[in-house]
Amino acid sequence: MPPRFLLTKRHPVLPLRLDNGNLCIMHRDKYLDFLLPCDMAGNYIVIIPYQGSYVGNKPVEPAVWNGVLNTEVYALLRDELALYELSIKGGKASYVKYRVNEEFLRGISLSGDAVNDVLGVINTVLTSYIKSSFMIYTAYLRLVVNNGIRFTGYREYVRGRIKIYSRDGLVIIKEGSGNEVRLSLISTLEGLDQFTSVIMSLIRSSRVINDVRLGRIGHSVRTILDVFIPNNLITLGGKGG
Repeated sequence: MPPRFLLTKRHPVLPLRLDNGNLCIMHRDKYLDFLLPCDMAGNYIVIIPYQGSYVGNKPVEPAVWNGVLNTEVYALLRDELALYELSIKGGKASYVKYRVNEEFLRGISLSGDAVNDVLGVINTVLTSYIKSSFMIYTAYLRLVVNNGIRFTGYREYVRGRIKIYSRDGLVIIKEGSGNEVRLSLISTLEGLDQFTSVIMSLIRSSRVINDVRLGRIGHSVRTILDVFIPNNLITLGGKGG
């Protein structure tokens, strides 16, 4: 996977090296601007999949395809994450803009000097999902973690290799082997604050985000319904994690 470039309010300048000088892509809060020529120093985030996120300052060489220069730039705007596909030919630049959701997060490693900026992106994506959903909120996470995950204060059940944690308004299903864990979260409006808090906590404690899917789950509906049929479950000591 190639590196991804990200512009934010704190890191707003990505210079592209062209034959006739640099073109600077500028973050303008609600949109991106393009300046040519430009001699500004770079200040952007480069995300290297499965390795880390870092602040960059050197001009970037665009890719060339059939005589057209191409660059993809992500931008954390005021209330959304956007992808700009930029094309440059004959000294003229054009772009197509897309709204981006949690697919941006796949392959991100929580290391490097730009981790806090990446966490800000994750929070924006999660907030956007919450605003677009209604009554029931779900998420599927596949993470590489450093240590075991505990859910203190939740009721805990087990079904084979699957552990189920529940409290008012929120159910968490955890399955994993080694350092990779797979989690499904289902929340009602009552548990929404805890839903967002748990997701951000899980991501902060992980090394690598292998997959995130908001509005989906990675376990069967039957498994979730079984939470409400205690006779089919083995209780592991009630409260605890």
